Amino acid sequence: MMYKKTSPRFQVSNADLKLQRRVLLILCAALLAAAVAMGVYALRGRAYQDRVNMQFQQRMYSACNAAVDEVNKLGSIVTSNASAQLSRVRQYIYYMEQLNAMSISLAGGEKGRFLGEEAFTALYADLDQFESLIQQSTTSTLDARTQLLTHLSAVQLSLTQ
Repeated sequence: MMYKKTSPRFQVSNADLKLQRRVLLILCAALLAAAVAMGVYALRGRAYQDRVNMQFQQRMYSACNAAVDEVNKLGSIVTSNASAQLSRVRQYIYYMEQLNAMSISLAGGEKGRFLGEEAFTALYADLDQFESLIQQSTTSTLDARTQLLTHLSAVQLSLTQ
């Protein structure tokens, strides 16, 4: 007796092929819809992040302008309200520092940073120097005022770029 060698071929009917094509077509359509939905979701998230960054930047710029206005009100000689005006400038700088920190934490790193730590260090050093001159009340505060205005102007310029 001779045996005939048979190959293990699958016999697929025409109806099975149509069903497989339909399932494959439905699967491709679902994947395409998911990709479009993920793209829309990513674009909305990016637009939201841009709006948040713009709000932080505008608020920091506004606080910097208010600090500049307060410094401009300070005279070159010590007056009775100079300490109060200087404390308002310190509050504005602290507010800018907090906005910068919140932006960094929300953006997840350096891409949310508007100002470096060295800018805040320089501003606080200027404020401390100005405050010590006010406490001495014997020397002119014009140089300290000019230096503080220079640093605040540099901050304004960096926020507009």
